[in-house]
Amino acid sequence: MSINKFVMDFLSKNVSKEVLVSNNVDWNDPKSKISKYFTIEEAIYLREWKRLANESDGLDSHVKNQLVKIFTEVMDPIRELLNKSVFVKSAYRPKAYNVAIGGAEFSAHMCTKEYAAVDFWTDQNGDGNKNGDDCDTIKAILMPKLKEMKIRMEDNGQGARWAHVDNKPVPSGGNEFFKP
Repeated sequence: MSINKFVMDFLSKNVSKEVLVSNNVDWNDPKSKISKYFTIEEAIYLREWKRLANESDGLDSHVKNQLVKIFTEVMDPIRELLNKSVFVKSAYRPKAYNVAIGGAEFSAHMCTKEYAAVDFWTDQNGDGNKNGDDCDTIKAILMPKLKEMKIRMEDNGQGARWAHVDNKPVPSGGNEFFKP
């Protein structure tokens, strides 16, 4: 059994989540794996501040658990579904960082005990460029899988340069494909 499968099985039983996550992931090493395909840098790097998020930013055990969960349960399967390398634009954002970059007031990127979010892109058409065609293709592939994967995806328009997914619960009468 892989370490990530073991971690997620263990976490699902609600047993000492904080200790397990902290002991199996080196949150200070940007190259440390958080999941099969993704690293700590991709999960917690704050580009505008040019550093990794840390405890003073609110990177506590609950946030860490949600990041492990979204990368192992959502992003790894997306990577396998797309069959392409996935490039993370943004995952965890502390509240102050989210405000500084103009993020949504209740952004799932700020992570809670219940959810997290990831913005990403991939070179779907193989031209080596990050462009809207790639993200339109990603959205078309993921759209029929949203309910099954228990994720939401932002409707950020045709030609957007990234796709946003989160595992925030869909409100009653809401939609998995939502406008920000």
